[in-house]
Amino acid sequence: MNDGFYFDLVDYSEVVNNTAGMYIVVCHLWEITDNKPEVKDSIILDEARTRVHALGMETTFIGLPGWQGRLNNPGVSLAWFFNNGFYVFEIDDDMMQS
Repeated sequence: MNDGFYFDLVDYSEVVNNTAGMYIVVCHLWEITDNKPEVKDSIILDEARTRVHALGMETTFIGLPGWQGRLNNPGVSLAWFFNNGFYVFEIDDDMMQS
């Protein structure tokens, strides 16, 4: 775990073969820079809302607004988000229950 948090920023290669887990999807990080931009396109954000609803994810706030939920096949479920500039955190279930 990084910095004592119970969630870690991941990239697609880290979740593509995972079978299940808890994830948070956000449209920007705490510091927006040229190499870590924010998803602002309203069409993309509307599609994201449709997709997270279909996945059964719920609104969450980790210092950033986002969506959180348990996904059975994150490699498939999260591919669109990675391809459209969203950031994904994997949640450590053990730390959440502590």
